[in-house]
Amino acid sequence: MLDYRNAQRGVVLFDLFQTLVPDRPQAARDEVSRQMGRALGVDADAFAVLFRGTMRERMRGELGNLDETIRTLAHRLGGEPTSAQVRFAEVTRLRFTREVLWPSAATLSVLDALRARGHRLGLVSNCSAETVTLWPGQPMAPRFTAAGFSCELGVTKPDPVIFLKVCGDLGVAPQDCLYVGDGDSGELAAAVALGMRAVRTTEFADTDPTWTGATVGSLAELPGWRFE
Repeated sequence: MLDYRNAQRGVVLFDLFQTLVPDRPQAARDEVSRQMGRALGVDADAFAVLFRGTMRERMRGELGNLDETIRTLAHRLGGEPTSAQVRFAEVTRLRFTREVLWPSAATLSVLDALRARGHRLGLVSNCSAETVTLWPGQPMAPRFTAAGFSCELGVTKPDPVIFLKVCGDLGVAPQDCLYVGDGDSGELAAAVALGMRAVRTTEFADTDPTWTGATVGSLAELPGWRFE
């Protein structure tokens, strides 16, 4: 067990996907995109390829909100969907994302245990517009004091801006934070470069097997730690 002192002052920053909630296989994501494409009246397979291929654009918020994103992508394929078609595609995507975002009781228990020990929690997530839309209405949201979403900030991890924005909202220096993530997008090294301690979680994905720092197999291990 790592020994962290001054537990009342410790801040824990979390990644979202593959850390707090498991993501879905690409095949499942592509099927949702095909359903959206059919609703929009464009080639379903082409829409799925385009949606997947614009992930970085969407995560940086370059295509606007979900409605605007759907319209833009449909237009790229020569489509001219009606408002009703766009809304149907939007609901399809939101329904899927809501299921992905819904946490297990075990994850909520970990967050509650950390908060009970006096830790404030922050979220640092690479995500697209639908996550931001749904976040306030799902059960993890009130457990976090601050959240930084890439699509709102225009940058994705490992850019330090997203980490520093959350630290600023919490009123803490990076050195006061423990960062927990699966390691995708170089997030662990980026957190360490800012002076944070970092822990890799492999509960939902073994994303960064080259990481040589602290690793937990389950988030349930975290509440037993103490901050330096």
